Amino acid sequence: MRTIFNWRNLANAGRGGTFRDYSYSPTLGTSIWEMCPQLAALDPAVAIQFFEDFISVPLDDATRNPLGYNVITDTATDAITLPKVAGGVLDLATGGVDNNETYIQLGGSTSAVAAPFVITDANSKPFFFEVYAKALQHADEAIFIGLAEEGACAANFLTDNSGVPVDKDYIGFRYKTDAPTEWDVAWKKAGQAEQEIAAVAVNADDFHRFGFVFDGLHTVTFYIDRVAHATVALTSAATFPSAQQLAPIFAVKTGAGAASHVQVDYFKIFQVR
Repeated sequence: MRTIFNWRNLANAGRGGTFRDYSYSPTLGTSIWEMCPQLAALDPAVAIQFFEDFISVPLDDATRNPLGYNVITDTATDAITLPKVAGGVLDLATGGVDNNETYIQLGGSTSAVAAPFVITDANSKPFFFEVYAKALQHADEAIFIGLAEEGACAANFLTDNSGVPVDKDYIGFRYKTDAPTEWDVAWKKAGQAEQEIAAVAVNADDFHRFGFVFDGLHTVTFYIDRVAHATVALTSAATFPSAQQLAPIFAVKTGAGAASHVQVDYFKIFQVR
């Protein structure tokens, strides 16, 4: 193994670099984390980092729901499980009745007040988000994975019979019940019209890496399997949830009389303080 250093710029934020392992690191130019000042963040006064690989998750003794998350489900016990998969995944499942739903949001088992992340052009603080996930079904169901405002994890966060998120602040990746074979990018400021980049990836039986990077100024770039999409979001737009407190949320709703599943392998967030 050899450790090498490569220069890599974050748009509008000047020149930076990252250390890479010659044998194991991804090919140069294929990871959003090359642009992330992670070395500086070894000092916790510099940045907030959160990473969950779902190797093991503490569960409530009675409900068997994961601790540290707000959980909403109308499905029987064990709607949220850790299947025997190498590397670990979290499986969210619905029941087999039309519009059954299961959601989890970072916070607490009985509290929805933790929403520690903010994207705003008022503070010049870059933000990185990436999730590795897949859907196990591809017909008449809806999924959302991303960030949403505190309290979003509530019944019918995904609207019955469409799967469109309700009028909340959010940003992430989803598909709807009327188009379950394609993943979209979607974001919304509560009270404004939802913005969508449709059909950014095919929803097949495979994992995708979905991510986005805020440059700390005004631009959010979306990454689909670590390839930047040409369409960006501007944090200055009235439709973007700028300056809103957000927390990771994972949501699945079935649109038919059959159970639906989404599996999350990992998610990672980095934000300069």
